[in-house]
Amino acid sequence: MMKTPRSIIDLFITACLLAGCVSPRALLVDLNRLQAKCQYDEAAGLVEKSKMSHYGKKNAFLYYLDQGMLLHYAGKYSQSNEAFENAKRLSQELFTKSVTTEASTFLVSDNMRPYYGEDFERALIHVFSALNYTFLNKNDDALVEARQVDFLLKWLQTDHGHRNVYTEDAFARLLAGMIYENQGETNDAYISYWKALEAYDVYKRHYKLKAPSLLVQYALKTANRLGFQDQVIDIQKQWGGKIPRRLPKNAGEVIVLHYCGLPPHKVDSFFEIGFGAGWSYARAVKPKGKEQEEVEKASAIARSILAEEVVRMAFPKYEKTPYKIKRMTVQAEGARKAHSSRLVENIGSIAEKNLEDRIGRIRAKTIARAVIKFALSQKIASKVEKKKGKGAAWLTKKLLQAVSSATELADKRFWQTVPDRIFMTRLVLPAGTHTLHLTFKDSKGAVVSNRDLEDITVKSGKKTFVTVRTAE
Repeated sequence: MMKTPRSIIDLFITACLLAGCVSPRALLVDLNRLQAKCQYDEAAGLVEKSKMSHYGKKNAFLYYLDQGMLLHYAGKYSQSNEAFENAKRLSQELFTKSVTTEASTFLVSDNMRPYYGEDFERALIHVFSALNYTFLNKNDDALVEARQVDFLLKWLQTDHGHRNVYTEDAFARLLAGMIYENQGETNDAYISYWKALEAYDVYKRHYKLKAPSLLVQYALKTANRLGFQDQVIDIQKQWGGKIPRRLPKNAGEVIVLHYCGLPPHKVDSFFEIGFGAGWSYARAVKPKGKEQEEVEKASAIARSILAEEVVRMAFPKYEKTPYKIKRMTVQAEGARKAHSSRLVENIGSIAEKNLEDRIGRIRAKTIARAVIKFALSQKIASKVEKKKGKGAAWLTKKLLQAVSSATELADKRFWQTVPDRIFMTRLVLPAGTHTLHLTFKDSKGAVVSNRDLEDITVKSGKKTFVTVRTAE
């Protein structure tokens, strides 16, 4: 009986197991279900339980992101920030390492590498961390997060050299401005508001999201307070608006942030290409070290492979995750008017656009890697044929192609517990304790559910932040 080399079988089994471990749908479904029921402690417990079985070492960054987000929803702000701090540290370590090893690990599939996050994911860590510190009344630490996100965004715009659209985060700038203003840092608040206005102009082009009128008012107010009359005129020329009136005596603001919906999720988009067409991508590769030797081996045999031979691979794409609640209104107890929320961050659209910007690079790299592996499998099969005959060679070839397909599934990792969109509502209320009545509606305006937020403390002249999460 013909025997297949044990190492090939082991490689095949290992590859299939590894491919099966990537982004199991069951965990995502369970997390979405628990979030829809507002069972955030249970969801965080499920993430903890899945730390080794699902996340493992190469997805540790995602483990910290999911834990941090779910603990944030649960109101466990100190624990949430512990997770986010670990995420920040690990992401920096992994990114630094990836820069030095990228060329020497070309033949390693993307989903087999440690995940260090998308640019927008790393920026959002600072956003949610800043809110955590605000809720803990650690306002100086919240300002540190505001400065850290500023540093990250500057790095994306200069040193990083990415060609992605995402190099600014309008909501992060708006939130930073409000935090600065709350601390009496009027000049820093104005700068953040101005940057937020410019960022929303970019958002308008790419995500169809323009600057909220409240931001324009904040920018005008801080510019006027600083005596920047030329800047007031510039803001009004570009974004309109009027300098808002001062807050009534002994009144403050309540800023309600609505974390709405479930983010789009990544799936495989399978693709086939003829070896001849694919090899043109491989010729553009310039690997280093041992991988250069492997590419040279593949190149030596490439001419003997028929151009029509088909190579199969997969690229990531986003699919929408359905959810019912699309809007929210807020009404203070005893007030006549209900305030509608305004979209201030479309995380789902940012994620989709970010992938769209990178997909050309992902495709080129994936195709080159796939055809090089295909050529190497042919070389191994040729050696087996000389030693064991055509039957063993054929089986070896099929096994190696199966291994390649199993390990070339698209990298479908993403921050699965972040909201799809963030809405904001602002109320001006007398200083004291208030109850807020929230009404959640679907896309047609029909009421889906209601919720009350009690014991909301408003301080004179200050902004009080409140968050609410819906995932149903």
